[in-house]
Amino acid sequence: MSSDLVSVLEGIYITKHAEVRMNKRGITRQMIELVLMFGRKIYARGVVFYVIGKKEIQRFHDKEAGLKNMEGIQVLTSVDGVIITTYRNRDLRAIRPENHKHRHSH
Repeated sequence: MSSDLVSVLEGIYITKHAEVRMNKRGITRQMIELVLMFGRKIYARGVVFYVIGKKEIQRFHDKEAGLKNMEGIQVLTSVDGVIITTYRNRDLRAIRPENHKHRHSH
C-alpha cells in the first residue's frame, strides 16, 4: 500500500491530493461515504464518477435526509476504488459515459 493513500472507510482509500481538495472544498468524509453509497455511478474518461444529482436526492430522501444539501458533489475514483478527487459541480452533462456515442444527422 502506498504511503500516499489514507484509509477513509474500510477498504476505501483516498489520495493525499483528494484529502487536500476535500478539506479545501468543505467536503467531509461522511459526505464521501454518502456519495459512494447513494450516488449515481458513471464510468467515463478512465475513472468512475459517483455523483449526487436531483434524481438521487429525490429517490433516496426517505433513507438519507442529508442528501438534500449535497446536490452536485462528485467523487472520482480509479477503477480499483481509490478516491482521486472530489468537488461540487451541479452540471452533470460534462460527464460523458464511455459507451456514449454522438450521432450526427447530415
